[in-house]
Amino acid sequence: MSRQTFLQGALILMIAGIVTRIMGFIYRIVLTRLIGAEAMGLFQIVFPILGLALTLVTMGFPLAIAKLVAEAVAKRDADRIRRVMRISSACVLSAAALCMGLMYAFRHVVAQYWLTDPRAYPTYLAMIPVVGVIAVASLYRGYFQGIQDMSPTAWASILEQSVRIVSIWGLAAYFVRFSLAYAAMAAMIGMVLGELSGLLFLVWQQRRRARMAQIVPEPAYVRTSEPMRATVRAITQLSLPVTASRLIWSLMSAAEPILVLRALAAAGVPLKEATALYGAYSGMAIPLLVFPTVVTSSLATNLVPAVAEAQASGNVERIRHRLSQSITVTAMVSFPASIVFTFFAAPLTRAIYGDAGVGPMLAIMAPFVFLLCLQAPLTGILQGLNRAGTAMVNSIVGGLVRLGVILALATRPSLGILGVSIATALSFTLTAVLHLVAVVREVGFQMRTTSIVRIGIASAAMLAYMLAITFRKGPALPGSALLLAIVGGLLLYFALLCSLRVLTSRAIERVPKVGPWLAAVVRHLPFAI
Repeated sequence: MSRQTFLQGALILMIAGIVTRIMGFIYRIVLTRLIGAEAMGLFQIVFPILGLALTLVTMGFPLAIAKLVAEAVAKRDADRIRRVMRISSACVLSAAALCMGLMYAFRHVVAQYWLTDPRAYPTYLAMIPVVGVIAVASLYRGYFQGIQDMSPTAWASILEQSVRIVSIWGLAAYFVRFSLAYAAMAAMIGMVLGELSGLLFLVWQQRRRARMAQIVPEPAYVRTSEPMRATVRAITQLSLPVTASRLIWSLMSAAEPILVLRALAAAGVPLKEATALYGAYSGMAIPLLVFPTVVTSSLATNLVPAVAEAQASGNVERIRHRLSQSITVTAMVSFPASIVFTFFAAPLTRAIYGDAGVGPMLAIMAPFVFLLCLQAPLTGILQGLNRAGTAMVNSIVGGLVRLGVILALATRPSLGILGVSIATALSFTLTAVLHLVAVVREVGFQMRTTSIVRIGIASAAMLAYMLAITFRKGPALPGSALLLAIVGGLLLYFALLCSLRVLTSRAIERVPKVGPWLAAVVRHLPFAI
């Protein structure tokens, strides 16, 4: 078995997340160009239902498995690991079978009352099997996280995306000739095949590198006498709050497409056009917007145990240091992303999706990317401080505000789908601010503003370079010029971060595989250390 340190685990998840996010963009680009925005809307309509089903099925068990297995490994308690996995597997598999059965039995009710466009019905039917596949895979992911081996889950994610991309090339390209409804269904079938391939890989990895004899080669001599009821209680104490939070959020997410399409209808937008607009917003603008969060989400995964350990030892200063680090990393990632998404939204979406109309939706939300990215690490800190309930309430408040603003703005013909973008920006801004206030109340605040100022200077220089490169190109900026501007701007940004000593060669050297080589390059930059 391979165990990783906190930093190694975070970097592995981060790199895998970036790779899979890029592959996800390729997937959506290919899919959008094959089936169009209207079919993408049909595909996206059923996604909130999938999120709700997975929340009910997994019930927070992956997080409980990760924590309890980690504790048992530390105590060399092989019996407890078996009990945790046995109970969790029984609960999740039973819930998955029941949920899939109900989803099929009430398929006509869902089609009539939930799916705002009847053409999404074939996609809904194709989605049902993926609930069971993801439910089983979540057990393995929690298990690997508990033994602090992030590599299998990272490779599984990459495999899933690879199979998904290959699948849509064949399936969606074939079914689009029949109808948009079947094209969207084919895309969902590709997702099923991708998730299944990832699950099979995790099963193989568990048998190869994570059997009980490998995890706990020398079990404790004293067998634990913990009754089954105590193990169930330990699992539910972790899983129930997480389930409640995700359930409420999934319900609000499931209500969003219904609310958006009805709001657009009230604004005088026909159903087909409204479906296409929602597909462009949720399937094109949002994936671009949340791309930078892959870094902060990986950071949040590792913040929970780190903060919990610091709190248990009474080391509040370390928690403040983690908060300061989180804000700095978030700024490094989000500032350049915000610049690109704000000032080059239209040419970027034209180059990626072939649709510049997505640009205004993205540009409205882009200035607030920093707060969007900051949500994940702040949530991780709150969970590590045993304030998961506070994080849940803040997220609910933000979600309710989003739904309310959608009703207020998207119904106006002058705004339409742009009102949805405004609502989303207000929602994650409010949630991040509430999270930050809650964290500061718990541990105080200690921030090195010099790092943020230096990141701001590097970002401003990046923007100046990009505007200079693209100044004479006009609004119809070609893709090659945009690529040159972005790549050159990011290289300049990275060089300035190193020269301004925001990034050091010692920190870069810790990156797996490429770190030592990249650190050697950085040492030759002016003023780099």
